[in-house]
Amino acid sequence: MVDTVEVAVVGAGMFGSAAAKYLSRAGFEVLVIGPAEPAPGAASDRYAFGAHFDAARITRRLGWDEVWGATDSRSQERFRSIEDESGVPFFHDCGSLILMAKSIGHRTDAIVHQSAAKHINVDRLTADELRDHLPDLGLPPLEGGVEGLLERRDAGYLNPRRLVQAQLTLAARAGGRLRRAAVVGMRKDTATGMWHLDVRGDGGPGVVRARKVVVATGAFTNHNGALPPGRRLALRAFSEPNLLFEVTGELLERLRRLPTIVTVDPVDNGDANLTLYLLPPVRYPDGRWYLRVGPGMQPMVHELHTVEDMVAWYAGQRVTSEQHKILSAMMHMLVPSLEPVSVRQACCIIEKTPSRYPYIGHLDGDESITVAVGGNGHGARGSDEIGRLAANLVIGKPWDFPIPQDVFKPLLEHPHEGEGRPDFLRPPFGLC
Repeated sequence: MVDTVEVAVVGAGMFGSAAAKYLSRAGFEVLVIGPAEPAPGAASDRYAFGAHFDAARITRRLGWDEVWGATDSRSQERFRSIEDESGVPFFHDCGSLILMAKSIGHRTDAIVHQSAAKHINVDRLTADELRDHLPDLGLPPLEGGVEGLLERRDAGYLNPRRLVQAQLTLAARAGGRLRRAAVVGMRKDTATGMWHLDVRGDGGPGVVRARKVVVATGAFTNHNGALPPGRRLALRAFSEPNLLFEVTGELLERLRRLPTIVTVDPVDNGDANLTLYLLPPVRYPDGRWYLRVGPGMQPMVHELHTVEDMVAWYAGQRVTSEQHKILSAMMHMLVPSLEPVSVRQACCIIEKTPSRYPYIGHLDGDESITVAVGGNGHGARGSDEIGRLAANLVIGKPWDFPIPQDVFKPLLEHPHEGEGRPDFLRPPFGLC
């Protein structure tokens, strides 16, 4: 079976679905290629996993720096209209709180200044004000004390499954198509300039021929045949262990008043670093409500070097005993009154680029192939803008983002790229 299209979007996750929407609306014939979510307990498939297969990701407009502040705020400002247009709700407006160490007050000053320039309402709260406002919240012992940045509105969490559903719904309305399959290899026909994508999935094996390709395959980009032979991006994948604490009854009702929370600890003290993120109770597909805690980039966040490592991590959904111990202590530090009904483990993957920013650009100067990968922990909340920018490159529109295009230039992997301790493994890790 051969399918011929103008643009093939490889990856049906948050970046790919957003890019497909904008390309379809621009009048392109678009085919999105991505496998369906595997059933719980199903046999592992190296092509079947994705970071959007979850119920909650933090979203807000306030950013660690101007780059993420722009991608995140632009996306957040469109989420309500995406919900309205698609008929798919995915955003929960519960507010966002960042707990900063007072020893890095200059960083807090910069974030507040950046927020004011973008007309984002942020309250800067002292430790006493935090205790008064959020009596169920414990404050971490950060260097120099703690202060908080509270974004009360237009911030909270989104359901990434539903966000992708909403984007694909809008792409389909504009003429885009979805094929539940995986790209297992690609090559360019030098005579015609067309890309030939080998696919496996719905309808059996086949070939998709496309004039242009968008690659939005996240952490698996270097491993599953989603890039031309011999091409690998400077992109590293890390395990992201999470614990989910089930709550019910009166405690559930109290804790549902919490905003999403991120702590920023600048001290480089290994796994004792207190950087973390916390999601208030979220209802998961099993009908139960869970608080979710995850780390920054402490040493317990292990690098995943091969596709086998990544599949085993995703498929197993089992954190290590040391990760469990550290995350449990973090959770009880922030929610001292917590007495969970049960505790679940969850495993995700975070991909990191050397710049800490996403790759949005043509691969190796070839305008027929564009990449949009490297969420760096911000992928969900910045996804609509990242997808829009990638689509604009395919369309040939001028760059209209306030940050220079070179900041997002895709970098190819070089020998010894993975050696040494990169900057993104040194605190402060930024905002999860």
